[in-house]
Amino acid sequence: MSATDQRPVPQVPGPGNAEDARDYAPDDPRAIEHLIVPVARRAVEIVRDMRPENSLTRLVTPEISQQLARRAALTRRLRATTGFAPARALMVTGVRICIVNEHTVEASCVLREPDRARFLAMRWELRHTGWRVTVLEIG
Repeated sequence: MSATDQRPVPQVPGPGNAEDARDYAPDDPRAIEHLIVPVARRAVEIVRDMRPENSLTRLVTPEISQQLARRAALTRRLRATTGFAPARALMVTGVRICIVNEHTVEASCVLREPDRARFLAMRWELRHTGWRVTVLEIG
């Protein structure tokens, strides 16, 4: 199996399980599993201009923060000219995680809104300050 082959990841520990996400070491790739859904949701909410642009600054690189801020500015401009307000309902489904190596994790998910679906892919890398999203693509 090569380093880029997808491997099944155990289910995320939850309140009903004996394990707890806090049991993982901070540098363990499985420690970020519980962050995938909230980060994906917040990123789309930033792009939709429903959340402040600095909501994810502790978990993403400065480049990703700038990318999200640009897209939020475009949303504001569009809303100012058309009066369009996005729907509030947002459901995250189809989460997939691939542990590339002990310092890199790739994840994807589908974000469903009443009138559309978006695909989100992200790459997490272990930096000296902890796990950070270094690539974020929202389709």
